Amino acid sequence: MLELRKFIVCCAVFTFLGEAVAQDFAPKLLKVTAAQQAAMGVNFSPAITVDAGSVLVSASVTVPPEKQAILSAPYPGQLSQMVVGIGDPVKIGSPLAYFTSPQMGDSRRMLLEANSDARLAKEALARDNELFKEGIIPQSRLNITKAKAENANAMLMARQAELKAAGINFDELKNKEAFNSYATGALKSPIQGTVVEAHNLIGQRVDTGTLLFRIADISTLNLEINTSGFKAMGIQPGDEIVIASRNAKARVTGVSQAVSASQSARVRAVVEERGTLQMGEVVTATIQTKMKPKTQDKALWQVPARAVTNWRGQSAVFLLTDTGVALQPVSVISSDDDLASIQAPLSAGAKVAVTGIASLKALAQKGE
Repeated sequence: MLELRKFIVCCAVFTFLGEAVAQDFAPKLLKVTAAQQAAMGVNFSPAITVDAGSVLVSASVTVPPEKQAILSAPYPGQLSQMVVGIGDPVKIGSPLAYFTSPQMGDSRRMLLEANSDARLAKEALARDNELFKEGIIPQSRLNITKAKAENANAMLMARQAELKAAGINFDELKNKEAFNSYATGALKSPIQGTVVEAHNLIGQRVDTGTLLFRIADISTLNLEINTSGFKAMGIQPGDEIVIASRNAKARVTGVSQAVSASQSARVRAVVEERGTLQMGEVVTATIQTKMKPKTQDKALWQVPARAVTNWRGQSAVFLLTDTGVALQPVSVISSDDDLASIQAPLSAGAKVAVTGIASLKALAQKGE
């Protein structure tokens, strides 16, 4: 409740200040013919009316952390063959590439040794169990045999876990036929998804930890948004997000309760209608907040950010009129690199200048 009051107070203060400054000068009409506009390189773009609770933000399209996996070089070595490329679909356990490493060969040798030791220890335990039942050996010898079998089994599991963590598979028939090498194995995919990164390093020596593949399940997309703490105060889980340029929609699932050192807050959303969104791109989005700030009977419009200029310390736009161009003061509610939300007494179908603004400002100054 306290945050809500702060948000309302801040909105009221910003609206009041914007209105007060907007009254510093009246709209100024410039008589500019169509031919003169063309000569000055002036082009116009329509202003779009938007909801009073709209907040403009920049959003990064991501994949949930649990829906992606990264494969790196498990040992120092080299890629012998690439099996998949960027954009290829893969299933769990699908081979991605064949990797050769002397250290991997040594790990494979130790695995086989551990397997043999575990098998012999198991046979010895079975034999000593029979001897103990017949009263030939004492309990102490059986206990020692059991301990050796447990140790051998633990070593086997450790060796298996090492190669499993490395994502190496030696059992594929193709691997055995194509690479008659003790130190070569297939790197397999840990998840089902699509290859979004594949570094073609065939023949090059790589160190442990070198990134080779990135797999992602792109069936589910998220939006990661960094915005100002002031904007975040009016955003709540459940608010709808519209990405008009991609014909997509999302819904807010979480808002950070603290700001970073740069005084920005983080908003997370899940995409419900993906449209033409692609993983990794940065888009301009509009959050339709449920908390509506006071607009003082002025409509909220959305215009290209480059249309907003500064005139006598006040934000303004150049409007296309029947007799020329008008310099109109506005109040900027929110903006990013592409779009700006403004408050101004515009009429339906209004158009604002997006190019040639410097020439129009020079003309306005000349007329004074």
